[in-house]
Amino acid sequence: MTTGKRVITDADVKRYVPLVEMYLKKNVLKNWNEAQLHNAGEDRTLGNTGMSIDDIRQQLLTEVCVALHKYKPDYRTKDGKSVKEITFVYTHIYNRCGQLMKRLVSKGRGYGVWMQNIEETFDHFGEDVT
Repeated sequence: MTTGKRVITDADVKRYVPLVEMYLKKNVLKNWNEAQLHNAGEDRTLGNTGMSIDDIRQQLLTEVCVALHKYKPDYRTKDGKSVKEITFVYTHIYNRCGQLMKRLVSKGRGYGVWMQNIEETFDHFGEDVT
């Protein structure tokens, strides 16, 4: 038995670039003051995350590819309704990158705060500082 995987082209991914930009605008920019979409040349780190807007954009585009591979056009819900591709892709991005955003802005892990006490950060991971 062979499983047919969808071949993802550049055109498939480019269709979802506006969706990715909307996600960045609504869910990423509000968490960091230094986050900007209009200065693409600047590679600013977002807080203590070590990631920039371009890094998060690349992660979102990767998740778009994963969602397109997982999408099944003949899938039906319990109610017998079909799911549109764009709805499936957005839900996938929202769930997967929502988990990433929770980790990146977590104050307990020291990412969301510039001056987090190092002892508190290591204590959260269960490591001994001394």
